[in-house]
Amino acid sequence: MRRSAALAALTACAGGMDLLSITVLGGVFSGIITGNLVHAGHGLGTTHWPLAAIATGAVTAFATGVALASRLMGPPHNQTQPRMRLQLALQTTLVVLFAGLWALVHGKPPTPISLLLLAMACLAMGAQSAWARQNGASTTYLTGTLTAAVTDAATGQGLSRHRWALIRLACLLVGAMTTTLALVWWTPAAALVPATYALGGALLWWR
Repeated sequence: MRRSAALAALTACAGGMDLLSITVLGGVFSGIITGNLVHAGHGLGTTHWPLAAIATGAVTAFATGVALASRLMGPPHNQTQPRMRLQLALQTTLVVLFAGLWALVHGKPPTPISLLLLAMACLAMGAQSAWARQNGASTTYLTGTLTAAVTDAATGQGLSRHRWALIRLACLLVGAMTTTLALVWWTPAAALVPATYALGGALLWWR
């Protein structure tokens, strides 16, 4: 129960990070790679080279985050609690650093800082995705989650086994919504919203 709640909080973090990425940091996602590949294809097809480059860079940073986190945690048969905790601490720290840099530039980053923030966000979400996968769920890729739930509902198998998956979907929405409200009403503090969710998720899992 506690770990399921931690994954839900991290999903809310992912919703907030994606919201900031698509609205302020170049119009691409920090955690939805299929969307970024579409952006890259669009950029290439229309010779919009900056869009293609930003989208490709986001995919690369995400993949780097996955690789680094997976390397640290090790293969499933070698994973230990200290390694999992260290990885969780590192990815949470990266989200907090992202929030600190965002606040430092008052939520209005110039292009070089915007690219740095996007890279940090993608690295963090890649690492979070790898960590969540080892905990039996996804916090960034939820298309399959919705597909499985709707399939079971449509075929009469019910939704009981999808309870936490549906909660994660709702948390993604809540994370994006609350970050939007912060972005509108107090832009410099907007990144504190996903950082708070990340810290909450880490504390829930850590206890």
